[in-house]
Amino acid sequence: MIFEEVKLYTARLEDIKPFYVDTLGLELLEESEHSFTIRVGLTKMIFAESGTEQEPFYHVAWMIPTNRFQEAKAWAAARVRLSVYEGKDETYSTNWNSNSLYFEDPVGNILELIAHHTVHNESDRPFSEKDLLQVCEVGLVTEDVLSTVDELEQMGLKRWGEASDTFAPVGDVNGLFIVVKKERVWFFSEQQAQMYAFEVSIRDVGRLRIG
Repeated sequence: MIFEEVKLYTARLEDIKPFYVDTLGLELLEESEHSFTIRVGLTKMIFAESGTEQEPFYHVAWMIPTNRFQEAKAWAAARVRLSVYEGKDETYSTNWNSNSLYFEDPVGNILELIAHHTVHNESDRPFSEKDLLQVCEVGLVTEDVLSTVDELEQMGLKRWGEASDTFAPVGDVNGLFIVVKKERVWFFSEQQAQMYAFEVSIRDVGRLRIG
């Protein structure tokens, strides 16, 4: 599935706009007093004021060309501090045949760059922010993982791989909800997953508001 839009909320809009626009160099599509929109390849990402005392944070992954992982890592490392887990700042998944790295923005959003080696999206140019191809994962935190998976399946979405009562990917390689149980620690992070509202627009499915 393709995430055409992803709308997240933040209590610190003024802190994250420079990060995405200046530090990472992403294209600013729109801005207002209460929100801004950037382009991540096929996906528009919108950050809007939360309007509450909460400080929301989310997990989002960006797909990169399958043959540019090490270049992407060098690009990211020149701009941010890469997250480290068990002494490593990257990981390979045998189940997914993918390489990933992680870092956080100034408000604690957990960002991932992932190269899926089953996808033929090779690039023949040096890596840049223009090779952030799309949002391909959005974390969905819930009290009951399997019940939430059932609800997503009723919308026509499918499980992608194995599901447990704490973790389940739903969708396909191009777009996944990473459904996790509340307070499960996010991979490559010390943060426990919490439930915050967000909205997505999925091609051929429509707009969903979660939370």
